[in-house]
Amino acid sequence: MQFVINFTNDISIIYDLIDEEIAQQWANLIVKRNTSELCKINHYTGYGSEELINSRIQRLYELADKINQYDNTRVVKQDINQATWKVALHIMHVHFPEMKNDPKYQEAWPLLTEYNDIIHWLESVLLNVWSSKMASESSLFRVALDFNKTVFESYDIPESAYKLFTPFNSFGDLSLHYTHVGKHAIELFTVNDFECPPEQFVPQRKFNASCRLYLVDNFFNDITKIQYINRWKKFYIDRGGIDFWKLDINDPTLAFGYCKIGKINTIIVDGKEIKIPTSLIDLNNFRQMIATSTVIDWEIK
Repeated sequence: MQFVINFTNDISIIYDLIDEEIAQQWANLIVKRNTSELCKINHYTGYGSEELINSRIQRLYELADKINQYDNTRVVKQDINQATWKVALHIMHVHFPEMKNDPKYQEAWPLLTEYNDIIHWLESVLLNVWSSKMASESSLFRVALDFNKTVFESYDIPESAYKLFTPFNSFGDLSLHYTHVGKHAIELFTVNDFECPPEQFVPQRKFNASCRLYLVDNFFNDITKIQYINRWKKFYIDRGGIDFWKLDINDPTLAFGYCKIGKINTIIVDGKEIKIPTSLIDLNNFRQMIATSTVIDWEIK
Protein backbone atom coordinates (compact mmCIF):
# COMPACT_ATOMS: atom_id res chain seq x y z
CA MET A 1 0.00 0.00 0.00
CA GLN A 2 1.34 3.43 -0.93
CA PHE A 3 0.62 7.06 -0.10
CA VAL A 4 1.18 9.48 -3.00
CA ILE A 5 1.31 13.23 -2.37
CA ASN A 6 1.50 15.78 -5.19
CA PHE A 7 3.00 19.26 -5.01
CA THR A 8 3.21 22.22 -7.36
CA ASN A 9 6.61 22.49 -9.08
CA ASP A 10 5.60 19.15 -10.67
CA ILE A 11 6.77 17.10 -7.68
CA SER A 12 5.27 13.85 -6.41
CA ILE A 13 6.47 11.81 -3.43
CA ILE A 14 5.47 8.15 -3.07
CA TYR A 15 5.61 6.50 0.35
CA ASP A 16 5.47 2.81 1.17
CA LEU A 17 3.14 2.30 4.14
CA ILE A 18 4.07 -0.32 6.72
CA ASP A 19 2.07 -3.50 7.07
CA GLU A 20 0.42 -2.63 10.38
CA GLU A 21 -3.17 -2.10 11.53
CA ILE A 22 -2.65 1.58 12.31
CA ALA A 23 -1.29 2.34 8.81
CA GLN A 24 -4.40 0.85 7.24
CA GLN A 25 -6.62 2.80 9.63
CA TRP A 26 -4.76 6.02 8.81
CA ALA A 27 -5.01 5.34 5.07
CA ASN A 28 -8.79 5.06 5.39
CA LEU A 29 -8.86 8.47 7.08
CA ILE A 30 -6.47 10.49 4.90
CA VAL A 31 -8.40 9.76 1.69
CA LYS A 32 -11.40 11.60 3.17
CA ARG A 33 -9.45 14.81 3.73
CA ASN A 34 -8.42 17.65 1.37
CA THR A 35 -6.12 20.67 1.36
CA SER A 36 -8.85 23.12 2.38
CA GLU A 37 -8.87 21.49 5.83
CA LEU A 38 -5.15 21.92 6.53
CA CYS A 39 -3.72 24.15 9.24
CA LYS A 40 -2.02 26.97 7.35
CA ILE A 41 0.45 27.89 10.11
CA ASN A 42 1.88 24.50 11.05
CA HIS A 43 1.96 23.26 7.45
CA TYR A 44 5.58 23.80 6.43
CA THR A 45 7.69 23.88 9.61
CA GLY A 46 11.35 23.99 10.61
CA TYR A 47 12.22 26.45 7.85
CA GLY A 48 11.18 30.04 7.22
CA SER A 49 12.51 33.35 5.98
CA GLU A 50 13.68 36.01 8.44
CA GLU A 51 10.74 38.15 7.33
CA LEU A 52 8.22 35.38 8.10
CA ILE A 53 9.84 34.59 11.47
CA ASN A 54 9.71 38.26 12.54
CA SER A 55 6.14 38.57 11.29
CA ARG A 56 4.99 35.60 13.35
CA ILE A 57 6.77 36.81 16.48
CA GLN A 58 4.94 40.13 16.15
CA ARG A 59 1.67 38.31 15.54
CA LEU A 60 2.26 36.28 18.71
CA TYR A 61 2.60 39.51 20.69
CA GLU A 62 -0.62 40.84 19.14
CA LEU A 63 -2.47 37.65 20.06
CA ALA A 64 -1.09 37.78 23.59
CA ASP A 65 -2.58 41.27 24.01
CA LYS A 66 -5.94 40.10 22.69
CA ILE A 67 -5.99 37.01 24.90
CA ASN A 68 -5.11 39.10 27.95
CA GLN A 69 -8.29 41.08 27.39
CA TYR A 70 -10.12 37.95 28.55
CA ASP A 71 -7.82 37.27 31.51
CA ASN A 72 -4.63 39.26 32.01
CA THR A 73 -3.17 36.73 34.45
CA ARG A 74 -2.75 33.97 31.86
CA VAL A 75 -0.26 35.15 29.23
CA VAL A 76 3.00 36.80 30.25
CA LYS A 77 4.66 38.40 27.23
CA GLN A 78 8.35 37.60 26.93
CA ASP A 79 11.19 39.01 24.88
CA ILE A 80 11.90 36.45 22.14
CA ASN A 81 15.49 36.56 20.92
CA GLN A 82 18.33 34.13 20.26
CA ALA A 83 19.34 34.00 23.92
CA THR A 84 15.87 33.73 25.46
CA TRP A 85 13.52 32.08 22.96
CA LYS A 86 13.28 28.58 24.48
CA VAL A 87 12.26 29.66 27.98
CA ALA A 88 10.27 32.61 26.62
CA LEU A 89 8.04 30.39 24.49
CA HIS A 90 7.60 27.86 27.32
CA ILE A 91 6.42 30.63 29.67
CA MET A 92 4.08 32.09 27.05
CA HIS A 93 2.58 28.65 26.41
CA VAL A 94 2.03 27.49 30.01
CA HIS A 95 -1.55 28.69 30.44
CA PHE A 96 -2.76 27.97 26.90
CA PRO A 97 -4.16 24.49 27.69
CA GLU A 98 -5.99 25.82 30.75
CA MET A 99 -7.82 28.43 28.72
CA LYS A 100 -8.36 26.18 25.68
CA ASN A 101 -10.07 23.59 27.90
CA ASP A 102 -12.19 26.10 29.85
CA PRO A 103 -15.67 26.82 28.35
CA LYS A 104 -15.52 30.23 30.01
CA TYR A 105 -13.02 31.27 27.32
CA GLN A 106 -14.82 29.72 24.36
CA GLU A 107 -15.08 33.09 22.61
CA ALA A 108 -11.28 33.32 22.71
CA TRP A 109 -10.62 29.80 21.42
CA PRO A 110 -9.84 30.90 17.82
CA LEU A 111 -7.23 33.31 19.19
CA LEU A 112 -5.83 30.61 21.44
CA THR A 113 -5.59 28.12 18.57
CA GLU A 114 -3.63 30.54 16.39
CA TYR A 115 -1.48 31.50 19.38
CA ASN A 116 -0.61 27.84 20.05
CA ASP A 117 0.12 27.12 16.38
CA ILE A 118 2.53 30.05 16.12
CA ILE A 119 4.38 29.01 19.29
CA HIS A 120 4.91 25.49 17.95
CA TRP A 121 5.94 26.82 14.53
CA LEU A 122 8.48 29.12 16.18
CA GLU A 123 9.81 26.31 18.36
CA SER A 124 10.64 24.33 15.24
CA VAL A 125 12.11 27.08 13.10
CA LEU A 126 14.08 28.84 15.85
CA LEU A 127 15.63 25.56 16.96
CA ASN A 128 17.03 25.40 13.45
CA VAL A 129 17.99 28.99 12.54
CA TRP A 130 19.26 30.02 15.99
CA SER A 131 21.31 26.91 16.67
CA SER A 132 24.98 26.70 15.76
CA LYS A 133 24.68 22.92 15.56
CA MET A 134 22.58 22.81 12.40
CA ALA A 135 24.29 22.33 9.04
CA SER A 136 21.71 24.39 7.15
CA GLU A 137 18.66 26.57 7.67
CA SER A 138 16.42 23.75 6.44
CA SER A 139 17.87 20.85 8.47
CA LEU A 140 14.60 20.36 10.39
CA PHE A 141 12.20 20.99 7.51
CA ARG A 142 9.02 18.93 7.39
CA VAL A 143 5.54 19.13 5.92
CA ALA A 144 2.60 18.62 8.27
CA LEU A 145 -0.85 17.64 7.06
CA ASP A 146 -2.57 18.89 10.20
CA PHE A 147 -6.36 18.52 10.40
CA ASN A 148 -6.65 18.95 14.18
CA LYS A 149 -8.40 22.31 13.92
CA THR A 150 -10.93 21.40 11.24
CA VAL A 151 -11.80 17.71 11.60
CA PHE A 152 -13.02 16.76 15.04
CA GLU A 153 -12.62 13.02 14.93
CA SER A 154 -10.01 10.83 16.55
CA TYR A 155 -9.47 7.17 17.27
CA ASP A 156 -7.68 5.17 19.92
CA ILE A 157 -4.15 4.14 19.03
CA PRO A 158 -4.15 0.31 18.99
CA GLU A 159 -1.86 -1.37 21.51
CA SER A 160 0.15 -2.88 18.66
CA ALA A 161 1.16 0.60 17.44
CA TYR A 162 3.09 1.80 20.48
CA LYS A 163 6.13 -0.20 19.37
CA LEU A 164 6.22 2.01 16.26
CA PHE A 165 6.94 5.23 18.17
CA THR A 166 10.49 6.43 17.57
CA PRO A 167 12.46 9.63 18.21
CA PHE A 168 14.83 8.80 15.34
CA ASN A 169 13.23 10.53 12.37
CA SER A 170 15.23 10.76 9.16
CA PHE A 171 14.65 12.10 5.67
CA GLY A 172 11.72 10.33 4.06
CA ASP A 173 9.91 9.15 7.18
CA LEU A 174 6.11 9.44 7.42
CA SER A 175 4.62 9.57 10.92
CA LEU A 176 1.34 10.26 12.64
CA HIS A 177 0.90 13.76 14.01
CA TYR A 178 0.14 14.59 17.65
CA THR A 179 -3.59 15.26 18.23
CA HIS A 180 -4.01 16.40 21.85
CA VAL A 181 -4.11 19.72 23.70
CA GLY A 182 -1.01 19.41 25.84
CA LYS A 183 2.61 18.42 25.34
CA HIS A 184 4.14 15.01 24.72
CA ALA A 185 7.50 13.56 25.73
CA ILE A 186 9.64 14.39 22.71
CA GLU A 187 8.20 17.91 22.53
CA LEU A 188 9.25 18.57 26.12
CA PHE A 189 12.65 16.98 25.58
CA THR A 190 13.52 18.66 22.28
CA VAL A 191 13.14 22.19 23.62
CA ASN A 192 14.26 21.36 27.20
CA ASP A 193 10.91 22.40 28.69
CA PHE A 194 10.99 22.66 32.49
CA GLU A 195 8.01 25.03 32.64
CA CYS A 196 5.20 22.68 31.55
CA PRO A 197 2.97 21.65 34.51
CA PRO A 198 2.62 17.86 35.04
CA GLU A 199 -1.06 17.86 34.10
CA GLN A 200 -0.20 19.24 30.67
CA PHE A 201 2.03 16.29 29.80
CA VAL A 202 -0.26 14.17 27.61
CA PRO A 203 1.19 11.05 25.93
CA GLN A 204 -0.38 10.39 22.54
CA ARG A 205 -3.40 8.12 22.87
CA LYS A 206 -5.47 9.22 19.85
CA PHE A 207 -4.81 9.71 16.16
CA ASN A 208 -6.59 11.05 13.09
CA ALA A 209 -5.64 11.74 9.48
CA SER A 210 -2.96 14.24 10.53
CA CYS A 211 0.60 13.26 9.63
CA ARG A 212 4.17 14.53 9.36
CA LEU A 213 6.39 14.20 6.28
CA TYR A 214 10.00 14.41 7.46
CA LEU A 215 12.40 16.05 5.02
CA VAL A 216 15.07 16.56 7.68
CA ASP A 217 18.78 15.78 7.67
CA ASN A 218 19.81 12.20 8.43
CA PHE A 219 21.04 12.97 11.92
CA PHE A 220 21.24 9.49 13.37
CA ASN A 221 23.78 6.67 13.26
CA ASP A 222 24.67 4.09 15.91
CA ILE A 223 26.74 6.58 17.91
CA THR A 224 24.35 9.55 17.73
CA LYS A 225 21.41 7.32 18.65
CA ILE A 226 23.18 6.27 21.86
CA GLN A 227 24.07 9.89 22.65
CA TYR A 228 20.48 10.97 22.04
CA ILE A 229 19.01 8.29 24.29
CA ASN A 230 21.49 9.13 27.04
CA ARG A 231 20.37 12.78 26.88
CA TRP A 232 16.75 11.66 26.99
CA LYS A 233 17.39 9.46 30.05
CA LYS A 234 18.99 12.41 31.84
CA PHE A 235 16.11 14.72 30.92
CA TYR A 236 13.56 12.12 32.08
CA ILE A 237 15.22 12.06 35.52
CA ASP A 238 15.90 15.81 35.74
CA ARG A 239 12.27 16.53 34.81
CA GLY A 240 11.05 14.54 37.80
CA GLY A 241 11.23 10.88 36.80
CA ILE A 242 8.21 8.73 37.52
CA ASP A 243 6.68 11.49 39.69
CA PHE A 244 6.34 13.78 36.67
CA TRP A 245 5.86 11.34 33.81
CA LYS A 246 3.68 8.78 35.68
CA LEU A 247 5.15 6.16 33.36
CA ASP A 248 8.43 4.26 33.41
CA ILE A 249 10.92 5.43 30.81
CA ASN A 250 10.81 1.98 29.17
CA ASP A 251 7.01 1.86 28.99
CA PRO A 252 6.07 2.00 25.27
CA THR A 253 2.87 3.89 26.14
CA LEU A 254 5.05 6.84 27.14
CA ALA A 255 5.01 7.29 23.34
CA PHE A 256 8.41 8.95 23.09
CA GLY A 257 8.70 10.27 19.54
CA TYR A 258 6.19 9.83 16.74
CA CYS A 259 4.45 6.78 15.35
CA LYS A 260 6.20 5.93 12.07
CA ILE A 261 3.87 4.52 9.42
CA GLY A 262 5.82 4.86 6.17
CA LYS A 263 8.98 5.70 4.24
CA ILE A 264 9.72 7.38 0.90
CA ASN A 265 10.00 4.94 -1.98
CA THR A 266 10.13 7.29 -4.98
CA ILE A 267 10.45 11.00 -5.78
CA ILE A 268 9.25 12.23 -9.17
CA VAL A 269 10.19 15.69 -10.47
CA ASP A 270 9.02 16.95 -13.87
CA GLY A 271 7.74 13.49 -14.69
CA LYS A 272 11.08 11.77 -14.01
CA GLU A 273 12.18 9.71 -11.03
CA ILE A 274 15.13 11.26 -9.21
CA LYS A 275 17.57 9.74 -6.77
CA ILE A 276 16.47 10.06 -3.15
CA PRO A 277 18.78 12.77 -1.75
CA THR A 278 21.38 11.82 0.85
CA SER A 279 24.13 14.45 0.60
CA LEU A 280 23.63 17.79 2.32
CA ILE A 281 23.73 19.63 -1.02
CA ASP A 282 21.04 17.40 -2.52
CA LEU A 283 18.91 17.56 0.64
CA ASN A 284 19.04 21.35 0.70
CA ASN A 285 18.21 21.59 -3.01
CA PHE A 286 15.21 19.28 -2.68
CA ARG A 287 13.94 21.02 0.45
CA GLN A 288 14.15 24.34 -1.37
CA MET A 289 11.98 22.92 -4.15
CA ILE A 290 9.37 21.78 -1.63
CA ALA A 291 9.58 25.01 0.39
CA THR A 292 8.63 27.00 -2.72
CA SER A 293 5.77 24.63 -3.58
CA THR A 294 2.33 23.91 -2.19
CA VAL A 295 0.50 20.63 -1.67
CA ILE A 296 -2.08 19.91 -4.37
CA ASP A 297 -3.59 16.58 -3.34
CA TRP A 298 -2.87 12.98 -2.31
CA GLU A 299 -4.13 9.44 -2.76
CA ILE A 300 -3.72 5.90 -1.47
CA LYS A 301 -2.71 3.21 -3.97
